[in-house]
Amino acid sequence: MRVGVSHFLAAVLSGLLLAAAFPKWDQVYFLALALVPLFWALKGKSLKGAFFLGLVSGLAFYLGLLYWIVYVTHVFGHLPLPLSIGVLLLLAGYLCLYRALWALGVNWGAARGLSLLWWAPALWVVLELGQTYIISGFPWCLLGNGLYLHPLLLQVADLTGVYGLSFLVVLVNVTLYQVLSPRRVGRQRQWSGFALVGLVLAFWVGYGWHRLGEIEKLEAASPKIRVAVVQGNIKQGEKWKKEMVEATLSRYAELTRKVKGAHLIVWPETAAPFFFLRTPDLSTQVQEIARESGGYLLFGAPAWELTSQGERYFNRAFLLNPEGHVAGCYDKAHLVPYGEYVPLKRFFPFIGKMVPMIGDFAEGPVGATVSLPEGAVGPLVCYESIFPYLPRAQVENGARLLVNITNDAWFGKTAAAYQHLSMAVLRAVENHVCLARAANTGISAFIDARGRLLWQSELFVPEAHALDLPWLPGGSLYTRIGDAFAWACVALAGLALILARRRR
Repeated sequence: MRVGVSHFLAAVLSGLLLAAAFPKWDQVYFLALALVPLFWALKGKSLKGAFFLGLVSGLAFYLGLLYWIVYVTHVFGHLPLPLSIGVLLLLAGYLCLYRALWALGVNWGAARGLSLLWWAPALWVVLELGQTYIISGFPWCLLGNGLYLHPLLLQVADLTGVYGLSFLVVLVNVTLYQVLSPRRVGRQRQWSGFALVGLVLAFWVGYGWHRLGEIEKLEAASPKIRVAVVQGNIKQGEKWKKEMVEATLSRYAELTRKVKGAHLIVWPETAAPFFFLRTPDLSTQVQEIARESGGYLLFGAPAWELTSQGERYFNRAFLLNPEGHVAGCYDKAHLVPYGEYVPLKRFFPFIGKMVPMIGDFAEGPVGATVSLPEGAVGPLVCYESIFPYLPRAQVENGARLLVNITNDAWFGKTAAAYQHLSMAVLRAVENHVCLARAANTGISAFIDARGRLLWQSELFVPEAHALDLPWLPGGSLYTRIGDAFAWACVALAGLALILARRRR
């Protein structure tokens, strides 16, 4: 069957419905039905037609989701508008390949008798796992992240990670599609499949209900630690100007006084826009602020070291004790392409770094933590919070609190800042710990281990807010076994490919 206009439009509709389910539109109910038009469009198509429709749907989704790339690259990357649009198309074009491969795989499996009830969700997870790791990885707004406002539905993530939620969302869509377009043959077998799906969904909700109650009891019995987040709201265009450094430190000093008495005070990524400890006069001012606060101060600053490999730069989080001495530091382990280093310079020489005054950063070790007297804290710098394996490694290494420091001033008032926050919610749920988030210009927030947003700031306003957070033991099945569920889907898909080929 050839691809008609109606099939093309159905694929576009599917992608746009998915985009609307994510921040800042947050029409979450679309997650349950957004893939139904695409399933309808795929029915009976050739593998080539399925790939094309998946490509169209994925492109509609990622253009609607990542439109803010144009703003970032044009305003702060100083690219001409046509080139900025080209960067968006390039990124969306790469990401929609995963959706195209999924659509092709769905039709390939259907032609060989594989049940969509397990084949479509498993294949989706396989490709999301690939999106997380291939070419540095960019797991931005995986399907399961769209449920971030509904703690009841999030709790399965402590078993499977975000990939299990994506599996379930696709399963709901497949079931709805098959209910709306039942086959004429094999009706008894079909309804047996629906009954099994019903049991899975009942477990999903039931487990969420049970786990919410268990964590609530654990939080009530755990000691509390007073944590404060400070949001300086420094304009990105002024952040790195030398004449603004004194004003920046004065603002952070003033805001920090408002949360005096907090045990841990968190400033955002590169809140100190200079080489800390290498710039004595400015470093002394930060140390004095820490001493005045009476608590531990965690803040971001660039770092420079001379090693046997030569000069190396790090995007670092420093922890100062109440005496103002360095008690620990963390170097960002997953760097932002074109923000902190320039990949593929040879092929894209016209794209430079967003922070040109500092050389390419070097990566730190995965799973590193800093320590308070009560125990370890896992810092996550900027978009490290979108990668499930990074905070999992920190909690596995003893972290009992996650702290995400970021600078989302790049994003302006676009949806990106809201999307970035939504993914941090899953990191708390997956590992049974609270998460404190300090952003230069929003969205700063506190998230508990159940995935509830306890407080969040507005964009483009200075903020200082303190909250007593449960100091939980941390750790879950997901923390211990990692992405075992996702890799099981890889194994299942691989086995299906072998058996289906032989069967044919």
